[in-house]
Amino acid sequence: MKFILPILFLFAGLTACTPADQTAEQVPEKDTEETAERIVSLSGTLTELLYDLGFEDQLVGVDVTSTYPPAVNTVPKLGHVNKLNVEALLELRPTLIFVDADRSETPALITLTAAGVNVVAVPSEPTLDNAARAAKVLGKHLQLSAEKVADYAAGIKIDSEVLAETLAGAVGDKPRVLFIYARGAKQLMVAGADTEAAAMIELAGGQNAITSFTDFKPLTPEALVEAAPEVILMFESGLKSLDGKAGLANVPGIGQTPAFKNDRIVAMDGHYLLGFGPRAARAANDLAQALYPVQTK
Repeated sequence: MKFILPILFLFAGLTACTPADQTAEQVPEKDTEETAERIVSLSGTLTELLYDLGFEDQLVGVDVTSTYPPAVNTVPKLGHVNKLNVEALLELRPTLIFVDADRSETPALITLTAAGVNVVAVPSEPTLDNAARAAKVLGKHLQLSAEKVADYAAGIKIDSEVLAETLAGAVGDKPRVLFIYARGAKQLMVAGADTEAAAMIELAGGQNAITSFTDFKPLTPEALVEAAPEVILMFESGLKSLDGKAGLANVPGIGQTPAFKNDRIVAMDGHYLLGFGPRAARAANDLAQALYPVQTK
């Protein structure tokens, strides 16, 4: 992040030729591209989106949050967006860098932008259609037709309709859900209002158990008493860092919560749950089914 280097990399595109007897409709979209970008994605959500849209062959580097689909593990990793090694990034000779808008003002990216690299900040919101809106932004910088973007958005809408059907059949009051972020027993945080976790809980038909503060704060026995959660939600990796439910039981106050007493501990993959990417509505539907295990028509 602290290196200031000139950028001298310019690339010629790969020219695609169309036989004279072949119609435009017969030519695959990628064959009509005049250039092939060298893309770096500094967001797991945007990386997943780029795979969905068929640009995986143009990815030359990704950040540490890019974990899905599994094929992305063969792409060079650049660490976290807040700790970028500019020299390592430049060695990849990127022509396009995509990053979440709220992480686009790091010193490294400011340096790269000033030096002439095309850094595209993509707005992100914790909504079910976040990926569809992001696809429109990507479409302005890639060879992506408006029709393909529209079709993609339609697919996401179908997933949202499935979620709506699940919630329409939900029985009972909205459960109080507490999201706990864990990285071992010594680092436990709970999600307050205005967090991605709170947004996902509400989209899935629950109510966030903490409303007295925003952002994340350390977990305390007092906070557990206040929250009185009926469901505890965690990342799978977080629960594993505590050695599972048995380890979670050792956290002061957890054993007294309705959630623990009734064995309502829900663990989901972190990127899937809170990435708000192409599978956001599916994640919300999976969570809704966990919150309302008995459904009626």
